[in-house]
Amino acid sequence: MQLSILTHIIIIFSMIVHITQAYTLTVELNFVAVCHLYVTDCNGKVLRNPGWKDCSNNRWFWYEAPDSIYCLHAYHRTNPHDNRYCSATNNACFSVRGNLMEGWDIYRCDEGNPCTS
Repeated sequence: MQLSILTHIIIIFSMIVHITQAYTLTVELNFVAVCHLYVTDCNGKVLRNPGWKDCSNNRWFWYEAPDSIYCLHAYHRTNPHDNRYCSATNNACFSVRGNLMEGWDIYRCDEGNPCTS
């Protein structure tokens, strides 16, 4: 089945619009441990689960972050009940930093204070 030129143009245009509307979540990992990262809709539905990461001097990107509110969650392998999270919309940057002895938290890249949600 052959598609018309107009159909091809519409398909290509919709792909370009979709790509230009994508948002990016950047997570800078400066936490001396192995940690688990995942993103939810802030109501419990998992949107992205990259799994366990080496959180020491590493970065993780999600190039298809939604334009609605979402939450980045992190916890370390030795204590899965110590889950921390931050909410965001559109483009966002977070830094997971600290250590197991002195404590750790999730920070917004442009702020010095830990996230409260």
